[in-house]
Amino acid sequence: MGGRMEDSTVMVEINGELASFIPSYLESVRQDCALMEHLLDRGDFKEIEGMGHRLKGSGGSCGFDAISDAGKAVERAAAALDGDAVSLACQGLRRYLDQVRVVYV
Repeated sequence: MGGRMEDSTVMVEINGELASFIPSYLESVRQDCALMEHLLDRGDFKEIEGMGHRLKGSGGSCGFDAISDAGKAVERAAAALDGDAVSLACQGLRRYLDQVRVVYV
């Protein structure tokens, strides 16, 4: 359910009952990436840590294990005040969002 790589596309199977929710969820995650980078510029690691925690929980709940993994990485990096690691996790998450394709089952 987490996703599999085919060329540069990540296919993720999601319960069809979530079809009306998933596009807006993925867009909100994309917006969170931009906000976290803005917060990083301000040095607001506490808020970034909370956002990472929320992504960690919501990703798995929606069937996107990679979003959960990225959220976990962001949360840990922010807790350690490691801006470079936060930035790398956000870049990886953006790349994933660009590559993910949802298949409703």
